Amino acid sequence: MLLPGWVLRQAQATATEPFAPLQRPVRWVVPFPPGGTSDLRARQVAERLRAELGWNMVVDNRPGASGIIGTEAVVRSAADGHTLLLGTIGTLALNPHLLGSQQPYQVLRDLQPITQFSSSAPCLMAHRDVPASTLAELNHWIRQGTPVAFASPGKATIGHLVGEAWRLRAGFSTQQVVHVPYAGTAPALRDVVAGQLPLLVDTPAAAFEQLKSGALKPIALASADRLAAVPQIATFVEQGWAGFVYDTWQGVLTRRGLPEATLAVLHREMVRALRHPEVLRSHEEQANTVVANTPAEFERTIAVESARWGRLIAASGVRAG
Repeated sequence: MLLPGWVLRQAQATATEPFAPLQRPVRWVVPFPPGGTSDLRARQVAERLRAELGWNMVVDNRPGASGIIGTEAVVRSAADGHTLLLGTIGTLALNPHLLGSQQPYQVLRDLQPITQFSSSAPCLMAHRDVPASTLAELNHWIRQGTPVAFASPGKATIGHLVGEAWRLRAGFSTQQVVHVPYAGTAPALRDVVAGQLPLLVDTPAAAFEQLKSGALKPIALASADRLAAVPQIATFVEQGWAGFVYDTWQGVLTRRGLPEATLAVLHREMVRALRHPEVLRSHEEQANTVVANTPAEFERTIAVESARWGRLIAASGVRAG
């Protein structure tokens, strides 16, 4: 009797490795509601691990309190690799500065990074009737005495913070450039497309159709390089703003303190799943770049990004809630 390939691989792994979950489920906590980008990414990778290795993966949505509820559940779990966290730039790098003592854990003291999934970048976009198509033109228009408002998916979101970074770098006051927070991307996008507000800061994936149709026009992308999914969008860096790079990213972590051999298995299989052609294609279609780095590299990313965003949050005066 021929056994499926994943059964043979699992049997071989079980004999030599300390972490080869077949019977005992691995709980993957997503600290957001079902259906969002983070939830879909976790489910996509979990499905690859099930299909390739037969791992028993259970995605557990634990939303609430800006991601604290789900994250704390992982912090309080056993350090054996059977409870994972889908972490984002918000929960790992922004919350420590926005929430302070409301956060009952320290990210890099209590959590062990495994690998960064991907990165993307927010984009400054304008309604089609705004008389500017480049960053220089937009800034000039505002300096001529035209106050503007920019929409974002919500207060203290990446869109809000990158909009504030643009305002501060350009030297505009809060009277010249006003932030209008929305309860999510959809209503913000709707009002900017309708001309209720002139500007939007969000990811290009959020407005693919509107950018394609011309209802919105891209002004600048806050990444180091152009994205393959939207090669027509020039970056802030290309337009003369050296160092204006504000990636948004997500990755997988677990409780700090698990055995190194277990961490090695988790990292190896997560990276293998991320590099599957189907996963790579899905990320590219959503203007994301797969990273799949080492635990040490992901840990450095979290530390550097947290410090950098902390400086921006302090300079902008943005607060949570």
